[in-house]
Amino acid sequence: MNLRERSIYTKNLTVSHFVLTNGDSNQIAAYDDKDLIILSMDKITLITIINNKTWAICTDNKKFRLKKRIYQLINELPNHFWRINKSSIANRYQIKQFEETKSAGVNVIMKNGLSDYVSRRCFSKIRKELD
Repeated sequence: MNLRERSIYTKNLTVSHFVLTNGDSNQIAAYDDKDLIILSMDKITLITIINNKTWAICTDNKKFRLKKRIYQLINELPNHFWRINKSSIANRYQIKQFEETKSAGVNVIMKNGLSDYVSRRCFSKIRKELD
């Protein structure tokens, strides 16, 4: 058998399929411009929507494009990722503090300096989990 030939086991399996189905791993497929990279979940601070595209923002403030939508990711991410509003998911281990706003809202401040608002519905779920 030639090593470069596809066997019956590899005909239906592509590299992108293998990488994109992360299962229970601590990694996720992301794109840096056009290049596919494997991003560690520990490095992700925030997953958010910017210009109708899903982005993972890392601890060093680098942004990586994700192909999946927020509603798909929330079911696949580990439990330490919290939905904080309709368009953002935060890594709870990267949260520095919650800050009350003048309009009785709540913002989340991340360890890398990013901030985003927390919806009332999401904040009540977070409070229940913390109690």
